[in-house]
Amino acid sequence: MKKKYIWLLLLLLLYLILIMVLNKPLKGDETRYIAYAENMTHGFYTDAENPNLSNGPGYPLVLLPFVALESNLLIPKLLNGIFVVLGIFFLYKTLLFYTKEKYAIIVALLIGLYPPLLHWMTALYSESLSFVLVSGFIYYFCSLYQKKKNWKTIILASFCLGFLVLTKVIFFYVLLFGAIILAILYLIKKQSNTNRAIFVAIGAFVVTSPFLIYAYSVTGKVFYLGTRGGEILYHRATPFENEYGNWFSPNKIMDVAKDKTSKKTENLSLLIANHEAFYRKLDPLSNMQKDSALKAKAIENMIKHPLKYVKNTAANTTRFLFNIPNSYQTQSFKVFGYIIPNGFLVVLLLLIAWPAFLARKKIPFEIKAALLFSLIYGGGMILLLGKPRYFTMMVPSLVLFLVYCYSHIIKISIVQEKQ
Repeated sequence: MKKKYIWLLLLLLLYLILIMVLNKPLKGDETRYIAYAENMTHGFYTDAENPNLSNGPGYPLVLLPFVALESNLLIPKLLNGIFVVLGIFFLYKTLLFYTKEKYAIIVALLIGLYPPLLHWMTALYSESLSFVLVSGFIYYFCSLYQKKKNWKTIILASFCLGFLVLTKVIFFYVLLFGAIILAILYLIKKQSNTNRAIFVAIGAFVVTSPFLIYAYSVTGKVFYLGTRGGEILYHRATPFENEYGNWFSPNKIMDVAKDKTSKKTENLSLLIANHEAFYRKLDPLSNMQKDSALKAKAIENMIKHPLKYVKNTAANTTRFLFNIPNSYQTQSFKVFGYIIPNGFLVVLLLLIAWPAFLARKKIPFEIKAALLFSLIYGGGMILLLGKPRYFTMMVPSLVLFLVYCYSHIIKISIVQEKQ
């Protein structure tokens, strides 16, 4: 490896040490990913009689060989560190298309020290895999516009995007919406730039098609990739003034555990009083029936309490960015791990928004497309579940946009004014 990549090796070393030091027993989503991987070792993904599609098969597929071989689960956690350093490498290579190498290294190194990335790579969560897939997709997508159409690059961009959909199914709807926009642009403006993007979108649909077919076979519904959406929407539309729209697991609402408090939560008696009766009514239903009932109740609450839904949406936006506010949750200094880096990023974006708008015709198609893709995803997450770890997926495209605007709009304007 060339000397110029030493910083990447140092980052990787930091990641591996961090993961080993902070290695903890599995909990929360970690156990669910392992459960899906165990299902796949037995030849199925979910119970066909009562399907439970809480997430896509992307990350469980990565965990599958470790589960099948009964490996120490520290090993796939260490793999998360490799995923993140690869994502940083892809980001660095993308930045090289639009700025000097020294700036690309500095920015990539700063993102490599981004606190939410460091935090979530230490657990068996899908954020690290999603980060490398987002970064890889952006790199290969931008590569298409640096040279003549290359089918190998199209295939790699399609694979990254398709596997990202399998990892976080929200991206399927982002892909679908983005494909519609591309089709409209092609039909109206006949822009040649859209051709390559359309090929990537088609390729991504091909990659995801086996899971789309499987999901249809167990649910009987087209594009129905998750049975937990109703649960999320139900809490997003909560009409209770003491709640801010963040999700709570049925276990906490049904008071399965005798202890109603934890290190993270205050007393949950009020949460239980607000929701337990309705959840008890759902007990006899299948997962799909529960999902439908929760969605119906969410829509009812949105209609009956529109102002409260707007408040919940505002809370979800700040929670997506800064991890505040959270219902029934005690605050800790950990929140600054989101407020400081994300606040800095948001301020830079606000400062550069107007100059970028004025110079929008100068911004390359691929950067605008990557930004739009990210914004569609961000908007979707704000309407659904605004957890700050999900914002991590937006960072590569936002950073790329900022770096380009600084290097080619702000910096050039400053030079021209001095002359």
